[in-house]
Amino acid sequence: MKQKICIEKLLKWAYCEELPKAGFEPGGAVRSGWASIETFAQLLTKIDDNEYGVVPSLNVNDGDPHEDALRVHAAVCGLSDRVVDFPDGWNPMPEIGIHEKHCAMALSAARFGIKNANRQPFDLIRRHAILGGCPGWEGEVPELKTAKTRKGTDAWFRMRVDHSTDAFGRPVERKFETEDGWCYVRKAPKIGAYRKFFFDPDPVSVLIGRGEYQMWWSHLVKLAENLSGQLEKWDVQPSPRVAIPWETGAPEPARILLAVSKNS
Repeated sequence: MKQKICIEKLLKWAYCEELPKAGFEPGGAVRSGWASIETFAQLLTKIDDNEYGVVPSLNVNDGDPHEDALRVHAAVCGLSDRVVDFPDGWNPMPEIGIHEKHCAMALSAARFGIKNANRQPFDLIRRHAILGGCPGWEGEVPELKTAKTRKGTDAWFRMRVDHSTDAFGRPVERKFETEDGWCYVRKAPKIGAYRKFFFDPDPVSVLIGRGEYQMWWSHLVKLAENLSGQLEKWDVQPSPRVAIPWETGAPEPARILLAVSKNS
């Protein structure tokens, strides 16, 4: 009779207990781009991964990896052709949505950070199978604050324009910002003066973490579905984690960050 196991424990079993049984094979199949780097950082030595991207066991009596572990690895490798897709209205921190301009800037920076990190579902799944846990999503909701002067009052800025000529006598216009937008005589801002606002703390790192969590979670769901009924030893169960843990009682999500097939 098959044993019930949640997808997270199944992945840990495959990548931490079974797949290390395979020895090192130069030029093997898919390798983890981060596994060797993290091992080097921890041990200050180069450790060769085996063909499954994990550090091989040194115990020659361990035997071969279980066939179910190989099936799990094949299913995880099946995620390697997926690319990040940001749905319309994606915002894993809806509390900052009231500040539309600054929220849009923070989300743009988070999208850039996620794409620039190039951390694919394939890597996220294996990373947390080996290291445990999930992508970090916790963080406080920031406040929108104004830039201050050294005296603690609101800073007012102006955009100034300087006109001059270059070495050939041609007119040159140079725009620059100054922090002299407050009139101390009238005790009021000068014409055209403006203040600057910023989130404190900066929410971008939390937004990136929540985006990676959503990718990781959605592909745990997909893996559990794909492996259901395909294993000899295990009856795969979904992860008990929820899609949006930072929103208590949130309904099943319609706009979470996914990764879609390059061919779709």
